[in-house]
Amino acid sequence: MLGTDPASLVRKAQKISSESSLLHKVGNRWAVTETGRRVAQWTDDVIQSQLKLLDEKPSFRIAAFGWLAEEMMIPHFQRLDALFNTRYSWSYKIIASDLEQELLQSRSDFVITGHAPNDPSIAHRRLGTYPWVVVVPYSWKKAISNLAAGELYDFLKSRPFLRYTKVNPEQILKFSPESISNLMMDGVIGVRAGVAAEIGWGVIPAMAGKSLLKEKKVIKLDLHTHIKDEISIWWLRSRKDTTASIKTISLWISEFEV
Repeated sequence: MLGTDPASLVRKAQKISSESSLLHKVGNRWAVTETGRRVAQWTDDVIQSQLKLLDEKPSFRIAAFGWLAEEMMIPHFQRLDALFNTRYSWSYKIIASDLEQELLQSRSDFVITGHAPNDPSIAHRRLGTYPWVVVVPYSWKKAISNLAAGELYDFLKSRPFLRYTKVNPEQILKFSPESISNLMMDGVIGVRAGVAAEIGWGVIPAMAGKSLLKEKKVIKLDLHTHIKDEISIWWLRSRKDTTASIKTISLWISEFEV
């Protein structure tokens, strides 16, 4: 069973006994010492832990900003898992800022966001564009249902506009609202929540309003906005093991309905 002859086995046992005190002679028989038993147990524990690790699924960590994860990534998770044949465990990280550091500090494997990275060590792929749209509270439906486009603009001008700090309404809409809400937001989720709460109207990415449209909490107006954003996937340029995964994730994102 051990693949050796008895004489050779005796010589090996004698050497183990003299060099490491893992074996000793008890009468005419070799026996494992207490130290030997502890080493044997430790070895068995290590082997079992390594086998367990081999059985576990490898993982991927994706960081993204809040509304994209909430509206698109989480609801479509099963499709992502299916594209990878359920081979991986996934971790979604919702990050408001420092997306580049997620990669540079090895806290995430991929980032999905709406612009290109600044750091040259981060590679990216542009996956498409998404428009921004005007949304108003659902309770305004009756008041705006019969308004022509010009009348609709006049209606909006006089209602509280929820200002997203990074968005200039004059550039997006080509007019300045007469009434700016006292509540300003530093994120799309805040604007969306404010419109749903009937504080005022606002402009958000089309994908960010999908669930509220379905729940009839907001209405999307058919008004042109002069803004589009890109959606991109980032990864560390030094990583050469992600090429196939990037293609699959890109395919998954391309299936999102704007």
